[in-house]
Amino acid sequence: MKTQITKINIAGMHCTSCARLVERSLRKTEGVEEVSVNYATKKAVVKYDANLAKISDLNQAVVDAGYTITQTEASDQADSLIWRRRFLISLVLTVPLFISMFVNIPDIFYIALVLTSLNLVIVARSFYQGFWSALKLQTFTMDSLIAIGTFSAFVFSLIMGTYHYFEVAASLITFVTLGKWLESMAKAKTSEAVAKLGKLSPQTAHLKTSLGIRDVSLSSVKSGDVLVVKPGEIVPLDGLIIDGFSSVDQSSITGESFPVDKKLDDKIFAGTQNLSGSFEFKVTADTSNTLLSRIIKLVDDAQSSRSSVQDLADKISSVFVPAVLIIALVTLIVWRFLLNAPWDESLLYFLAVIVIACPCALGLATPTVFMVATGLAAKYGLLIKGGDALEKSSQIKTIVFDKTGTLTQNNLTVAEFKNLSDLSDTEILKIAFSLEEKSSHPIALAIIKFCNSKKISKSLLVISNFLNLAGMGVSATINKHKYYVGKTDNHSVALKKDDKILASFALADSLRPDSLDTITRLQKKGFEIYLLTGDNLANAKNIATQLDIKPENIIADVLPDQKLEVVKKLQANLHSGGVAFVGDGVNDSPSLAQADLGVAIGTGTDIAVESGNVVIMNNKISSLISLFEIGSRSKNKINQNFGYALIYNLVLIPIAAGVLSPFGITLRPEFAALAMSLSSVSVVLNSLSLNRYRLMI
Repeated sequence: MKTQITKINIAGMHCTSCARLVERSLRKTEGVEEVSVNYATKKAVVKYDANLAKISDLNQAVVDAGYTITQTEASDQADSLIWRRRFLISLVLTVPLFISMFVNIPDIFYIALVLTSLNLVIVARSFYQGFWSALKLQTFTMDSLIAIGTFSAFVFSLIMGTYHYFEVAASLITFVTLGKWLESMAKAKTSEAVAKLGKLSPQTAHLKTSLGIRDVSLSSVKSGDVLVVKPGEIVPLDGLIIDGFSSVDQSSITGESFPVDKKLDDKIFAGTQNLSGSFEFKVTADTSNTLLSRIIKLVDDAQSSRSSVQDLADKISSVFVPAVLIIALVTLIVWRFLLNAPWDESLLYFLAVIVIACPCALGLATPTVFMVATGLAAKYGLLIKGGDALEKSSQIKTIVFDKTGTLTQNNLTVAEFKNLSDLSDTEILKIAFSLEEKSSHPIALAIIKFCNSKKISKSLLVISNFLNLAGMGVSATINKHKYYVGKTDNHSVALKKDDKILASFALADSLRPDSLDTITRLQKKGFEIYLLTGDNLANAKNIATQLDIKPENIIADVLPDQKLEVVKKLQANLHSGGVAFVGDGVNDSPSLAQADLGVAIGTGTDIAVESGNVVIMNNKISSLISLFEIGSRSKNKINQNFGYALIYNLVLIPIAAGVLSPFGITLRPEFAALAMSLSSVSVVLNSLSLNRYRLMI
């Protein structure tokens, strides 16, 4: 089996029923293992066996369902223009029928026949195509409801010889297309944040060559090329500064508005803005591998993903359309044959039920919230990877923090050095320097920094058999003797030769500026906080005391694999909610993966953005407050959307069926169509209200 995953951009979907139709068609393709089609993002994510299926097979399945493959992402702005044009055409074709209600127009029946026929063929054609595609797959969609409703009205007018139901059919099309136009305009705003990210990089760059500087297309630049960035320009690609210095606005990556000074050998990133000086840099990543491009991909993946809530909505929608058709038929039968109402009145109730009960609002309830929430978070350097991660963030009750680099500043220093041997301090420190130089652990960096402060020569000793002992230290052989720097039985950091301790290092660290406030606020919100560290208990207690973390919630002296077991144990003991693990995203990868929600915190420059379910790019632990607030608010918005959609149908379907007609309250089909469309618009607008929240950064 050769499993692959691909994304397919799809044009022509205009409701969640369309997405389910495409999904159903793809699932029937041999070799397809998993399918997720998202109407909000107009994408299908397909997991398939490449030995059994080809991309062309998948594309054909989409075409067979009645939709179009596009090479680029279909934009909501483009959709908005399409629906605007359809609405205006339908309006022009329908206005004369409205006028005929007040003005006597000769031969109005034939005029109405022609105008409505044009409306059905030109404007409503996509609904009929969708209806036919659904029939071939033995299912029903929203297109089925609209097609049945408009065609029934059209045929009834022909049979009865009256133009009035031509007016109903035309009005249905006009109001449905108006609703789709309004919905597409509102929905376009849900993806604005990601769209802005995609526009950050310039299309050209200043390439330095032996003949001078010339402007070239960004796509022609390759790794190793040297580019020049002038004041005020956007950095085109990732790289390392080789000449010059400047201040750079990195808010597009980290969400922080304060500029960062950049000098020789510093990393710079595509999409950030050079503010003052001019500099040259060597390119380290092409356009597809920059940090910005990976961020865009992560957010795009998140917005295309599904969650259990969305699955529930889709299950409800899948049975909703058949149920509505049955209710509509029962309504027709009751009014015509049990209540002896005239055919025209019975048909009005039938049509009103069909068009009022579109499941679009229900299908939009979840994905629009995900799009707004992930886009808003990305704007501030907080990457939420998918609907499941967003959903889980609202369920967390326990948060486990790694200490070093997470709650503390990851800036260890040597507070005390003790030489316990007959060797000179210089000889001891040269040995330690030679060992630690090959490690990037915070303890190693602290010892290297201390050695540099003592002017230790950088002519390293010859070492062999170097080993990086996870969570313990490093070891190597020098002149046939085994040396070790790291933890000892008494939990101090020591330099050992064979089994003899040569020196010890006492290390000190300090809290992040926002750690205390963040922990305090999280505890006030009811989160149970744990401190989990490989450091010794004394250091762990010191940090925990400063943060007011309960002594019984301190877990120290654990190796990386033991951290994983601690997380598992906490998960097993929870009666409700979930466990979040917050770490640096590198050494804590197993724990990040095991936790219900893994949160990787880093500088946004050297962190691996693939770590964790959530990545905090701005290096501020206070962003956790925003993460859980977004999760909570998103959950509320989804619940509100579901409530609006369900209450809307529960209330209006009976009204459309004529239950309140004895009290003079009825709902004509054309106004039912407008109400149906506006329900979808209200759901999207409610999701957009998330944008009013201002993140803590």
